Amino acid sequence: MPDLQGAEHGMDRRVRKVVQLLQHAWRLPLRVSDLARDVGLGCSRLEHLFQEQARISIRDFIRERRLTAAAAMLETTEERISTISYNVGFRDVSNFNHAFKKRYGLTPRQYRERQQSAMPLEDAAERTK
Repeated sequence: MPDLQGAEHGMDRRVRKVVQLLQHAWRLPLRVSDLARDVGLGCSRLEHLFQEQARISIRDFIRERRLTAAAAMLETTEERISTISYNVGFRDVSNFNHAFKKRYGLTPRQYRERQQSAMPLEDAAERTK
């Protein structure tokens, strides 16, 4: 996911506000129209400015943030994949599975299994207790 921390300084104040909103509310169902209204722009103008300055679309930014969080949860929890999907903001597990596989090249289940098999033996032993 693009790191926008340093880049925020030179951004249009409206794009900066949207980035800040997205960094805190990425789990919520978000619509570009709502974000655009919040910063006083039309949807297409906001999308254009965001893409130009953040170098990623709003939708891709949100999806990347959600998938990064999901990957971390798959590595560190035993939560069901459907629960993780919902917790990171996907409302449809099949969409989550498709997006995850497109991003990581593995299904969420395969990703979890690969992470667990790569775990040092002492960590694996702790997980089975």
